[in-house]
Amino acid sequence: MNRVKGYRTMLGITQEEMASIIGVSINTYRKMEDNPDTFKIEHANKFLQEVNKVDSSVKMDDIFKNLV
Repeated sequence: MNRVKGYRTMLGITQEEMASIIGVSINTYRKMEDNPDTFKIEHANKFLQEVNKVDSSVKMDDIFKNLV
């Protein structure tokens, strides 16, 4: 399991819900989750904001190694 999917699963959020939160279509989100290197910084920031609601110690490079 990749980190994006792992954190989303930890949050108890479906792919559809996360797609809505970060502002992309479900099909786009599924592709992004399958290949986290395709996340744009603005989507990664929104994703991280959701994770930080539960665990504020998580940093961008804990999830997205390619964006830092």
